[in-house]
Amino acid sequence: MAQTKKEKKATLKELKGKAIKEAKRQAKLLRKEGYSEIPGDLPMDLQLENSYFAKLATDDMGNPKFFVSLQESKAESFAAAKQTAYQLCLNEIATQVGSEVIGRVQTKLSNAEGIEDATSATEVIGTYQNNVSSRLGRTTPVVLIKRKEGNLTYITMSLKYPVSEAERIVKDDLRKELLKSGSVEEGEIDALLDIR
Repeated sequence: MAQTKKEKKATLKELKGKAIKEAKRQAKLLRKEGYSEIPGDLPMDLQLENSYFAKLATDDMGNPKFFVSLQESKAESFAAAKQTAYQLCLNEIATQVGSEVIGRVQTKLSNAEGIEDATSATEVIGTYQNNVSSRLGRTTPVVLIKRKEGNLTYITMSLKYPVSEAERIVKDDLRKELLKSGSVEEGEIDALLDIR
């Protein structure tokens, strides 16, 4: 059943209220575990709120606005732990992009009639899917907190990436790759990449 704008607004307000309470509760638990903010960053509860809000954000169609990833890593230095957490987050976002955006293109391809060389197009898309993380633009952590235990530094990081930007990058790249392969005509590519 479709919700009215007023109902949607009330539901969103309630969810945001719950997210703020949950972020404060989670920040309290993380502090007990020994986590702290990086000097100069937002307070932990505000970072967690931003992460929850990114998960709740939707576009006009009710689809998620962001891909969100949360990862933890440990290393002997802060820089190594941070880099590892960042890579883990990027890999998870690339996996989400692959299953959501590229998955829709593949579904459309498998249901498409009239594409002369669907096998070749499937191969191009499959090869591209393995390189998604290298194509994502710069991302900034939403949550970045640390904990020191002995000689190890633990980093918990969350990244968000706009779904619309991921779709744009994937569509542009797939268009170029499919044109380069010469196996699919331009009109077929347009129909194939019309996934929203």
